Amino acid sequence: MKVDPSLNVNEKSLQNMLFNSADFKSSTFQSGNRSCRLFYLDTMIELAVVQEHVIRPLLQQTEDLNLRETVSVLEFTETELLNDAVNALVEGKTVLQIDGEMKLYLLGTETKKERAVNLPVNERVLRGSNEALIENVSTNINLLRKMIVSPDLVVKYYRLGRRSNTKVALLYLQELANEQVIQEFERRIDLIDIDYVEAPGFIQELIEDRKFSLFPQLMITERPDRVRSYLMNGKIGILTDGSPDCIITPVSFWAFLQSPDDYQIGWLLGSAFRFLRIISFIIAMSLPGVYVALVTFDPRMLPFEISLTLQSSMQYVAMPPVLEAIFMLVTLEILREATVRLASPIGQTIGVVGGIVIGTVVVQSNLVSTMMVIIIAFTAVASFSIPSYEMSSAARLLSFPFILMAATFGLIGLELSYLIVLTHLARLSTMGLPYFYSGLSKSTIMDTFFRGPIQSLRERTKESLSKDKTRIRMQRGKK
Repeated sequence: MKVDPSLNVNEKSLQNMLFNSADFKSSTFQSGNRSCRLFYLDTMIELAVVQEHVIRPLLQQTEDLNLRETVSVLEFTETELLNDAVNALVEGKTVLQIDGEMKLYLLGTETKKERAVNLPVNERVLRGSNEALIENVSTNINLLRKMIVSPDLVVKYYRLGRRSNTKVALLYLQELANEQVIQEFERRIDLIDIDYVEAPGFIQELIEDRKFSLFPQLMITERPDRVRSYLMNGKIGILTDGSPDCIITPVSFWAFLQSPDDYQIGWLLGSAFRFLRIISFIIAMSLPGVYVALVTFDPRMLPFEISLTLQSSMQYVAMPPVLEAIFMLVTLEILREATVRLASPIGQTIGVVGGIVIGTVVVQSNLVSTMMVIIIAFTAVASFSIPSYEMSSAARLLSFPFILMAATFGLIGLELSYLIVLTHLARLSTMGLPYFYSGLSKSTIMDTFFRGPIQSLRERTKESLSKDKTRIRMQRGKK
């Protein structure tokens, strides 16, 4: 819709396009011998900026009006379409029209209200940066540009959501990121046609390869130092307005068992902790199933003393082991969910008190054996040692089919379960790249199972398909 030279006609058109919204305002004043009118949403603009940098200079103008030299705002664009003006208004810009002209001036006067950069909430920092991303895309890009002082850092903006018009930013390093990965991401983003975007969950689900897999295929982090490390490996990052999280892709299965703190300590300790997380993932996924299989089908495989202990603890228990395990795992998930959803002080109290009370009561009432309580508690602790919330949740949920397979087929059922999981992982891909076995290549295994010495990590990870494979070159002065 074209702009009309009449101020009143344009005001009425804008008001209709905004459905007579109560916060739509206009202000008319004289600048020299010309009549000017401002259109704005008073809930979206910085009034002091409008008064000091727009209205005051225009009122002081007595000669021929040269708007660009008079108005002292950095963001200044022109348009002849009312649709552009409406989009600018809802973004917080002020629209200026001079009577008789068939164009509008869009002035950047949006208010800047955001919370301060704070400590990471969901990813605890032992060593390293204590900054966390916030809900403003521009601030998050500022944090990353301070960490990556390089002209190679490229930022591209997209708009998602027919009605929400959510701002999404794509970040990558031009000299490292693979062009095919970028093109594939842009292709998938272009296919998204949705009313609004609830980031990062909507974007993650809409662009990932396999929709029905429990395993996370995109990394989500709130730590800018972690985003930097992935960008330096040739990966791409996706920031969304209104979300304090960054999506990283492509990533492998092994990335979810790594922590930035691994590189802040010696390589021996880092390797030990990383290997411990891999063991914890296996324990969280299969320990209850192993216990059910052993006590149900093959108790003779256990040492005699342990068998006697198990028999004595299960002597008066009313439920079979499979129902014990499922009951305790469901109880654990209910307690965990209650702890997460309640306010922090109350949630911690509920978690501790609820765990103690329920554990004591179910044992004393002979609903569950003491050994099962120990097994489930150990499973929970093992799952919480996994750095990624998504991968930790996937490991706990996989324990249910493992229990059912173990209760039905014994140890053979466990072997089949492991085989199915490994086959599924081998078939997964992320942005068209292998998800599981890319971390098992000879060149990258020192940064998957273990955290090798820094000087041995010469090549970037295989799944990123970086243009520049070399990460560490020969030290200066050495040949």
